Amino acid sequence: MDINTLLKKFTKNEVPPRQVVGLTLNSKEVKDGYIFFAVKGSNVDGNLFIVNAVKQGAVAIFSEQECSEKIAVPYIKVANIANAMADVANIFYNQPAESLDITAITGTKGKTSITYLFESVLNEANKKNAVIGTINYRQNGKIIKKAKNTTPHALDLYNLLNSFNENKTSNLVMEVSSHSLELGRVRNINFNRAVFTNLQRDHLDFHETFENYFKSKVKLFDNLLSKENTKPNKTAIINIDDEYGQKLIKHIDNKIKVIPFSFKDATNIQTNIEGVSFTFKNKKVKINLLGKHNIYNALATLALAESVGIDIDTAISGLSKLKQVPGRLQRIDEGQNFYAFVDFAYTQESLDKALSTLAQFKKSKIITVFGCGGQRDTTKRPLMGQTACQMSDFVFITNDNPRKEPQEQIFKDIEAGIKDKKNYKIVSDRKEAICQAIKMAEENDIVIVAGKGHEDYQLFADKTIHFSDEEVIKEAIKQNV
Repeated sequence: MDINTLLKKFTKNEVPPRQVVGLTLNSKEVKDGYIFFAVKGSNVDGNLFIVNAVKQGAVAIFSEQECSEKIAVPYIKVANIANAMADVANIFYNQPAESLDITAITGTKGKTSITYLFESVLNEANKKNAVIGTINYRQNGKIIKKAKNTTPHALDLYNLLNSFNENKTSNLVMEVSSHSLELGRVRNINFNRAVFTNLQRDHLDFHETFENYFKSKVKLFDNLLSKENTKPNKTAIINIDDEYGQKLIKHIDNKIKVIPFSFKDATNIQTNIEGVSFTFKNKKVKINLLGKHNIYNALATLALAESVGIDIDTAISGLSKLKQVPGRLQRIDEGQNFYAFVDFAYTQESLDKALSTLAQFKKSKIITVFGCGGQRDTTKRPLMGQTACQMSDFVFITNDNPRKEPQEQIFKDIEAGIKDKKNYKIVSDRKEAICQAIKMAEENDIVIVAGKGHEDYQLFADKTIHFSDEEVIKEAIKQNV
């Protein structure tokens, strides 16, 4: 694409014709014909690599800063580089979102599970689909790449949308985080429908207040209400058991179709260690996922199926074929005589939910391993400590992703909520904590390792290491069985 086509929104001056062949914010990826976006991140400042990018063949530079170096290519200073990336990418890839049927899922909890459930339903209905979510990015069931962010930055996102179009994908299912809405990562993307799951305490280190957190979610539904969004049959699917779901319905004010869902929609609920079954519209629904919260996720998925014209029998069949969601009360079975689970619970509410679910099947002890991430919301730490010790027979407090924060401070914050409880032990090394929990487990005990779920890394101040709770549990079971 000619460079002037991409730059005309940002400058009145035409430049000598050049073909632009790629967009990047990573200076190491710059090749001849690329536009380089100099983004100042929390760890790396792209502005320091502008000269190198030009030497490598960059044909234009975008930055929020004044140009401090003399360079021989157009330098575009913008007020918001995230918006600029989305705008340029939208033009470069010829508005790739417009030809896709896009479902957005937002909320504190449930996003990932719903993407897996809905993907299974779409597969059952033989609809070519793609998924962008917290764990990975997939197309027709095949993993394209692991996810760095729940919703990738605009350049990656638009590149993915373009590839989905090239492969004639019809349906895209996206987790849309509050960060992505606030930071403009989904700018210019019009959605066909959106799901609101719930709003719980989380991300207050970023949003500062709960109200700000909610307002960021509202932006997704404002996209559905926008006159610029000309997608057909725009639909909002909303959990009306959540007080913020009720607020959202009032905000929408019947301007688009709303499909509400509630726990009351499910009757004859039966649970066991293998999953949940219930009746919905006189039909029996079975899912291989544990917990009340997954009934909500299944109900949201059934509403999604309705919104895209998939009949209820096909939807129910699709739900039943999903075996599990990685890191979401994922059972680890290596033939041991106790139960072991990995869960992504990293807030007090989600930890409470996981432990409450497992308590229904308790025959002996519940042993919990958990920690709290460094440089993240500190207010949830004592709450998680309190919940873990109240709802478990024994707790191993350990590291999650400490990042650059001293682990001693994280442990101190967690202990502040435990008070007079003595059923816990601090074991800073996460692998050792998991191994001790597995060694402690006896017949019919339940071991849950919470906080990291599907993640296969651990972040420290000076390094990132490979670390998988699932792998460590399996190894520990083999050594102790």
